[in-house]
Amino acid sequence: MAEPNTLKLAKQGNPKAIAAMINRSLRAKHIIAKVNRKDDCLQVLVESAQVPNQKAMVSFIRQGLTKLGVETIKTVQVYGRQQGQDSFAWNQSFDIESSPPQVADVHDSDPDLNLYHTPTDVASDNDISSDVDDIKSSVSEPPPGSNFAKVPRHAAAEGYTSSQTRQPSDNASHRSTHSSRSQPRQPMKPLSVGNVVSAGLRLYRDRFKLYFGLAFQAFLWGIVPIYGWAKLYQIQGIISRHAISEFAEQPETIESIRNQLDRKMWDFWTAQILIGLIAFAVNFGLSIVSGIIVGIASSLEAIINLVTLGIYLWVYAHFFITELPLAVEGNIKPKAAINRSWELSKGFVSNIMGIIAVATLITIPLGLIVFIPILITIPTVLINPSPEALITALGMLVPLLVISFACMGLLVMPFWQIIKALIYYDLRNRREGTGLQLHH
Repeated sequence: MAEPNTLKLAKQGNPKAIAAMINRSLRAKHIIAKVNRKDDCLQVLVESAQVPNQKAMVSFIRQGLTKLGVETIKTVQVYGRQQGQDSFAWNQSFDIESSPPQVADVHDSDPDLNLYHTPTDVASDNDISSDVDDIKSSVSEPPPGSNFAKVPRHAAAEGYTSSQTRQPSDNASHRSTHSSRSQPRQPMKPLSVGNVVSAGLRLYRDRFKLYFGLAFQAFLWGIVPIYGWAKLYQIQGIISRHAISEFAEQPETIESIRNQLDRKMWDFWTAQILIGLIAFAVNFGLSIVSGIIVGIASSLEAIINLVTLGIYLWVYAHFFITELPLAVEGNIKPKAAINRSWELSKGFVSNIMGIIAVATLITIPLGLIVFIPILITIPTVLINPSPEALITALGMLVPLLVISFACMGLLVMPFWQIIKALIYYDLRNRREGTGLQLHH
């Protein structure tokens, strides 16, 4: 039995079918469209090597959708962007008309883009394949640098919202359209601690074998001083970037990520050294200040210790995702990555600290592994408390503790890298609202 054709799906308001039709018509112009739908609002992002012409694109999309007669779509938001850019060059919203509007201001001679007659191709059955599987594959795999508010497979994401609000029309017979140059998006509601942690656990479960294998490689490299540590930090970045690609639905292979991050290996190492120096400076400064205060008023020691711990965690939360900009963004350097982590986390520090606290509680059961060797050696000492038995017990305990700590680290490290990736992904979306572009 044949699948419904694309035109029928598009008339029903299917965003994938609409995207397939738009892209088929825009292919010759080297323009890529991504379509998302939220209730009765259709959101269309168009991007190309040069910023697409706003008048022509809005006219093209408006006429095509009007011809389709999609009754379930009331509002359309169109965004234009140059490929490789994070922000929109323009955005415009309009309401679907009952009849095609007049667009006398768009001419064939438009130097940037002429699509005035193109909408006639949008409704053509002969120009579009009826194979729905082909449509889904072509739409679900966005080209590099294109990600229009897609919902991650492993996390429940908010629907895309525009920074532009529509105003009621003064003329009932003609709904006005309005546009503005792109403005910085307002952050969405604060990070959901539960969603971040649960999504991280789901992804870790789905990719356990892959991530555990990478963690084992990192553990082996960690035995080698300096160079091995740099490789360890790089592998941590590889895990985080792969997790990002999963959530952003821009899948990448481990090998391709490794090839891209090989040149940044020493950047990861340098960033960790800088973070270590910052942590040392913060600890040193807090120790001096708290020591002076406790010396003056010893009764405040407990309160001072709590305040000191809170300040340290506040600073730590700001630098929690430092390796993510290095792994995901372009030619960013360690110092810039530290600044980027600080800027992204502003206003969300309490949420990040909450996520860290919940994730720590989840990993506590794994910490019980460390106590297994102790439980094994205690009976030996109790049965025969002689010095020889104690030495024998310690000889057993030390290697068992090393193995236990190693196993715990192997299990926990990928989970924390996924959590960092999720926090970074969410902060980018909430602060910049443009989805992620994985730089190659």
